[in-house]
Amino acid sequence: MKQTLVKFLDFNGKSLLFLHKNGTYWVAIKPVCEALKVEYTRSFKNVQADSILGPALAVQPMQVPGEQLRNMSCLPEYLIYGWIFSIQSASKELQEYKKECYEILFEHFHGTITERRELLAQKALTEMDRSKREIALRLNPDFNSWEQLKAQEARIGKRLKEADRREINEQMQLFDE
Repeated sequence: MKQTLVKFLDFNGKSLLFLHKNGTYWVAIKPVCEALKVEYTRSFKNVQADSILGPALAVQPMQVPGEQLRNMSCLPEYLIYGWIFSIQSASKELQEYKKECYEILFEHFHGTITERRELLAQKALTEMDRSKREIALRLNPDFNSWEQLKAQEARIGKRLKEADRREINEQMQLFDE
């Protein structure tokens, strides 16, 4: 069982730690609460009661700076950011975090919406340009000759395949006799 303890982030003078264990990053929730200046006991109880966070909660041994290993209640990293966003508190630090989350979510989803709209506009302009060019080409006698040659080439190719199929069938009949 491979595990390593790493300093995660310094925030408001608090070290947020995570533990990498078996491919999962576990983040201790108490230091997060302390850094955001929210009440740990209340937050912990809310995590326990949550139908998604509660089952994911795990106790992990972590080295507290200057002390021995201490068992800490942790969440996997993929849940930590959403959990923090769900905390209810007037803490200035938490409000700053939530504001940043709102901006990140807006940028992600707004970017998805506007990107699609921009691509649809580009597609419409491209289709209009192609249509105009096709009309101009159809007015050119050389283009019409080119199209006729292309159609004739396709008909010859089809007839050639039919001739090949007849030849193959005739050859196969020779073996049947």
